[in-house]
Amino acid sequence: MSDIEYSLHVIIERLTILQTYLRQQTIKDILHQNSSVNYDLSKYEHECPHHQYVTRIIERKPLIIYIENFLTRNEIQHLVQLAEPLFNPSKIFNADGVRIYDDYRTSTSANLRRQHTPVVKCLEHRFAEFQGNVDIRRVERFQVVKYIPGQQFQPHYDWFWQPEPMKNGGQRLTTFVTYLQANCSQGETEFLEVRFNETLHKHLCDILYCDEKSASSGLRFRPIPGNTVFWSNVDKKGLPDHKTYHAGRPPGENGYKIGLNVWTRAQPHTVLSES
Repeated sequence: MSDIEYSLHVIIERLTILQTYLRQQTIKDILHQNSSVNYDLSKYEHECPHHQYVTRIIERKPLIIYIENFLTRNEIQHLVQLAEPLFNPSKIFNADGVRIYDDYRTSTSANLRRQHTPVVKCLEHRFAEFQGNVDIRRVERFQVVKYIPGQQFQPHYDWFWQPEPMKNGGQRLTTFVTYLQANCSQGETEFLEVRFNETLHKHLCDILYCDEKSASSGLRFRPIPGNTVFWSNVDKKGLPDHKTYHAGRPPGENGYKIGLNVWTRAQPHTVLSES
């Protein structure tokens, strides 16, 4: 079994264990409890909290998992405060694998240092643990991203097709998009190659946009603070999955959204620049 297959197997196994736990507590009860949870951030230096969250498997091919209450309100506030003085125009990789500014992605981004604070260190471990306790060095540094009206990231893949970025850490195997703050209509994360199916997806309208556009759209996740969309960028053979084609849509008029991007590589990734 390859590392990729093992990681996906561990994720599904963890979800099965969680479902057993849910037989004793309803999802509604857990969400109610966790929505008001705030840990003492001063204690993260000594011990990371044992945080509970609820997951839903949205799709299996590609694997898309929705995680509710993955971050607490004060963890979110902490990340936003760290990011605020660091925001700069977002970059993309060009055909040569070089980071450049481009109108294809018009948001602003703030890259946090690894283990920037004890809270960041604990959250890095939370993201690694969700994937079966992968080597923390495979988790890229956190990227906080901000969108105001008119700003977006047009349809793209998170996996690399250029050789250059893969020289340091290999392929991006997984992605987490966590919503930190949102005061907007729209602003969805859309998977264009995973079409909305009313029969399969109508029970997910609390987290998906379900409207007159749905029949002609991909799955569109609402930006709900504290919640996360996780997906695998590659299939079980480790090949790039073209069904992960997705976009960060712009927020509506007078709105904004702030999110957290977390990517996991195939091997340990060295931060070569803090820019």
